[in-house]
Amino acid sequence: MLSASGVVDEFEADERGAGITLFVPTDSAFADLPATVSLQSLPADKKAVVLKFHVLHSYYPLGSLESIVNPVQPTLATEATGAGSYTLNISRVNGSVAIDSGIVQASVTQTVIDQNPVAIFGVSKVLLPREIFGKNSIATSKPGNGVMGAAQPPDISLSPESAPDRMGSLLICRHRQDCI
Repeated sequence: MLSASGVVDEFEADERGAGITLFVPTDSAFADLPATVSLQSLPADKKAVVLKFHVLHSYYPLGSLESIVNPVQPTLATEATGAGSYTLNISRVNGSVAIDSGIVQASVTQTVIDQNPVAIFGVSKVLLPREIFGKNSIATSKPGNGVMGAAQPPDISLSPESAPDRMGSLLICRHRQDCI
């Protein structure tokens, strides 16, 4: 999906810039998507925007995310569509980094890679941009699944028995090598 959308080329073109921070949803994050959300049925341009919405156009190690000064952060999707849209609100909730899309609130569950200029973090939810999915188009019957309106903090545990699952079918490469 990354290659087909052209997002990989954009990542590689920016490699010598300010770096990137990528939020990668876990397999369970995709499994927990409400039935009303079908990422595969989106047109290619919208898929690319959703992918870009998971990327900050600067390198932020975990410590920087934990103490971020400006919580409203533009994403690569912001750059493609204009200021003020497709932003993420990053804050610290219950001692962990929380990422709020305006529809869902995800938590950082693991650090996959943190080597300047690239930081990749596993997150508990798929970040759904309100500009595509709108607040009213997401409905769910599962309590506490991270959909806005359920004012529950993210469920975070760092114990080995509840370790986050593997990162789902996402292949990230630098210079078309060193793939993870």
